[in-house]
Amino acid sequence: MKKRSIVISVVFAVATSVAAFAIQLPADVTDIPSSYATVSNGKVKFASDCRAYPSSVFNAVLESYGLELTAENAAAVPSTYAKVKDGTVSFNTTAMAYSPMKYHKILTAYGLELTPEGAATIEGTKNYCQVLNGKIVFGKSAMAYSGSKWNQILSAYTLPVTPVVVVEVDCIDSDGDTVCDEIDVCPGTPKGVEVDERGCWVLEQTYLFDFDKAELKPEFMPLLDHVARIVNDNPKMNLQIEGHTDSIGTEEYNQKLSERRADAIKKALVSTYKIEPMRLKSKGFGETKPIASNTTAEGRAKNRRVELTPLW
Repeated sequence: MKKRSIVISVVFAVATSVAAFAIQLPADVTDIPSSYATVSNGKVKFASDCRAYPSSVFNAVLESYGLELTAENAAAVPSTYAKVKDGTVSFNTTAMAYSPMKYHKILTAYGLELTPEGAATIEGTKNYCQVLNGKIVFGKSAMAYSGSKWNQILSAYTLPVTPVVVVEVDCIDSDGDTVCDEIDVCPGTPKGVEVDERGCWVLEQTYLFDFDKAELKPEFMPLLDHVARIVNDNPKMNLQIEGHTDSIGTEEYNQKLSERRADAIKKALVSTYKIEPMRLKSKGFGETKPIASNTTAEGRAKNRRVELTPLW
C-alpha cells in the first residue's frame, strides 16, 4: 500500500528576513550560576547587584538559556573570553567585564541576533546600545550588569529560524497506520487503531491506573470499549497485552506490577466484553523495554504504558 508522507528538510542558510525566536530562560531551569540567579519553588530570582563574570560562568548562564558556543564560532569572540585547542573550547575563570560592543560579538557567536526593534526594548539603552537612524550603536566602555539586567538584554535578542522546505515523498505503509514500514516498529496494526510515532498501539497508563495500583480506573472504560470493538471486528486476530513500567522502584517489583496491570486489562476484556480468553495473552516486561529515557519525568511517563500487540 502506497501512502504520501511529508518530509521536512533544510535547504538553505538563515536569512535576516526570516522570523526569529525570542530568547527566554526555560521555566523548568534548575542548573544556573547562583551569582546570576537562584531558583526556589520553580521561581527564578535574578541577582540585582552588578558584577563582572568569568567567561566560564557567563557561558554556563547562556547554556541555561539553551545556547552553545561551538569551536567553529569561538574564533569570533575575544581571546580573553574563550580559546580553542584541539577542537575544544576553554573559558577563563577570572571575572572580566567587556564593552557592550564585545558582548554583542560574544552573543552573536552563540547564534543570537539583535534587531533595532529588539534593541529599543532594552531600558537604559545608552549603557548597552542605542538606535540611531535605524542602526544599533553599541557602547565602547567596559560594563558590568546584574543578572536581572542581563536577562532583560538577552530577552531583546533572538534566534533565527532555519528556513525549511516541505517535500512530498512516497512510502510504503502496509498496515495503513500512517507510519511508513521502514520505521514502523509494530507492523500489522489493525484498522481503526491510533498508534504512537513508532507505529505501536499504546495505552498510556496514566489514564488506566492510579499510581502504584493495578485496578482499572472507571474513566478508562470508554477506551476499553474501543479495544474490545477492534478485537471483535478482527475475529482472526489474537491480542497480546503487554505491561511496561519506568525504572523507579526495584526490578522485581516493577516486573510484578507490569504483570498485574496487563492481566487486569485481559480480565476486563473477558468478563465485561466476553472476549474469548484463548484470544488474549497478558505479559509483563517491567522496566526492561523502555521507549524513552528514564532520566526525565517526560521519558518515564512514556515508559509507563500498556502496549497491545496483534497476533495474526
